[in-house]
Amino acid sequence: MKSIPHWLRIWIQSALIGEIYPSIRAIAVKFTDSKEFTLRYYLEKEPTDFDRESCSMVMTEILANTSSKEEIKKVKEECFFSDKLLRDIDVLDGLVFARREYEIEK
Repeated sequence: MKSIPHWLRIWIQSALIGEIYPSIRAIAVKFTDSKEFTLRYYLEKEPTDFDRESCSMVMTEILANTSSKEEIKKVKEECFFSDKLLRDIDVLDGLVFARREYEIEK
């Protein structure tokens, strides 16, 4: 697992302000040496146009910070339904958001 650059973490955190909603379970990111950036939403339901639009809005906000194609050369937006435990999902290079999920013992 590769570390996300500090500058990119700040851009992601800023872009996520106001974009987290209840259906999002987690958001994973990946940034390669060739400067390809992946933003992946894990949802509690099948993705809708609203979910894909939200992911696209976040990506747009992230890219608004770039001054050229030097920081990020290629992007990929993904939205998946997953009912796996958070510990079992592919976190790519890391999670930038994970909602609290737990079971209350009976």
